[in-house]
Amino acid sequence: MVTGSVRDRTIEFLLKFADKGRLVISNAIEITEENENLELGDFSYKALVERLQSKGFYFDPKMILRSLEKEYGIIETSYKSTNQHWWRFIDKDQVLEVVKDQEEVEDPKIRLIFLKFYSLDPKEIEKKLEFINRKVKLSDVDKKMFRTLIFDQISQLTELYEDALQYEETQEVAKRIQKILTLAYTIGRKIYVSREGINKGLSEKEGERENNYAYSLRLPNGKNNVNDES
Repeated sequence: MVTGSVRDRTIEFLLKFADKGRLVISNAIEITEENENLELGDFSYKALVERLQSKGFYFDPKMILRSLEKEYGIIETSYKSTNQHWWRFIDKDQVLEVVKDQEEVEDPKIRLIFLKFYSLDPKEIEKKLEFINRKVKLSDVDKKMFRTLIFDQISQLTELYEDALQYEETQEVAKRIQKILTLAYTIGRKIYVSREGINKGLSEKEGERENNYAYSLRLPNGKNNVNDES
C-alpha cells in the first residue's frame, strides 16, 4: 500500500533510482507539458522511449515506469491496448516541485540529510509502526519488533531531527520524523503504561500497597521519584 504524499514518494523514488529515475520523470513531464491532447493520458511508453533516445539515452524505462506506478504511486495507467500504454501523473505539480528542488540543492550538508533520512527507509518504518498500532493486544513478537525499531532506525532518525530543522529545504524531513516519533510514542504507551505492562514482574503484595513506590524512577541523587519535590 502506498503511503505519504506524492512529494515524499517522489523524493524516495529519486533516491532509489538516482539519475535514471530523474531522466524518466523529467522527460515524462516534458512530454506531458507538450501534449495538447490529454485524452489518452499525459505520456506514452513509445513517446518516452523516443524522447530518451533523441537525447542519447538508450535504456528501457519499462521497469522504472512499473515502479513509479506500482511501488510509489506517482503515476497511474490511463490507457492500455496491445500496442499502446499511457500514464497520467497523480499530481504533476508535486513531482515537478521535487525535481526542481533537487536540481537547485547544491549544499552537500542538505543532500546528506536527505540521503540519511531515506536510507533509513521511513516508509517501511511507518508501515511497521502502523501495523503494530492497529493491534488491540501486542504479542511478544510485536514488542520485539518495536524495540528493534526504536534502538535502530528511530534512534538514528531522532539524531537526524535537529539537523533537519536547521534548513528550509529539509523541514518536510523534520515533519516526517516528528510524525514517526509521535506514532512510536503512542505504541510505547500502549506497551508500558497498560495495566498488563505495569503489573508485570510486581509481586501481589507490592500491587496491593497503598503507598506503592515500585514504579518510581530512582534518581542518582537519592530521590525516590521524579515527582519528589524535596
